[in-house]
Amino acid sequence: MGKTSQPLSRTGVDPLNGLVLAHLESMQQHLAQATLSAQEVHALRVDCKQLRGWWQLRRESLGNAAVSEHQARPRAIARALAGPREARMLRKTHARAYAWVDERSQRLLDALRPGLISAALSESVAELDHAPLKRLLSDEMAAWQAAPLTGEELTAGLKFSRHRLHKLAARVISKREIETSHRLRKWIKYRRFQLALAHAALGETAGRELESPSRGRRREPELLDKAASRLGNQHDLAELALWVGERVMLPAAEKHLVGDILRLADQRLEQALTPLAKLGYA
Repeated sequence: MGKTSQPLSRTGVDPLNGLVLAHLESMQQHLAQATLSAQEVHALRVDCKQLRGWWQLRRESLGNAAVSEHQARPRAIARALAGPREARMLRKTHARAYAWVDERSQRLLDALRPGLISAALSESVAELDHAPLKRLLSDEMAAWQAAPLTGEELTAGLKFSRHRLHKLAARVISKREIETSHRLRKWIKYRRFQLALAHAALGETAGRELESPSRGRRREPELLDKAASRLGNQHDLAELALWVGERVMLPAAEKHLVGDILRLADQRLEQALTPLAKLGYA
């Protein structure tokens, strides 16, 4: 593939980089719209995470510093698209936790509900300026065109992400740190996006050979999805517990409610470790 920007139909792009560039072109088309729906914003943020996961494939060839610089572009786009997400996630997690905590905690959550509504109303929705995001995306396109992803980088990157998951899972098990769980979830998603790229570019048979073997009938992508979802629930519950700790409550009531929520968070962590254990990561 040449270094100049041309339509995919007029270039001899290999399947691997053809998929990357098609992904970027789809993002450009979305950003060309005057307004974006909530679903489109969410999809673009996922697109940015995919790009970050694909850059992580190149840590061995480019080095950590260069990969971090490249990741900064999709990260900046995702942050600009974040909007008033915190209050929405708190309300969603509040409702999820309500179904699982005891009656005393339910009464306390009922009392805190007006505060969640107030937080949501106080978050203004800023007008999105598409121009700088388009420039960042154009720079991202140029970076991938200047240095196409190679098959060797894909293989080495998947080996690295497998090693990183082993390391992070071991630390989560021994330390039980929320921040480490969050990093583990991030790398689970990176590896999931990397495997999806491999499958799409190389085909089912070759892509499957790059997966970690699993115990049972479920394959690595499905097990990674389960683990990521449960770690996401753990993180959201921990954020809710933090929010509760910042409210004005009697100490005994706060201790009870925070403890109840964190108990749920720890359950979600244990549930997340189950599919990872089937892959040999935990």
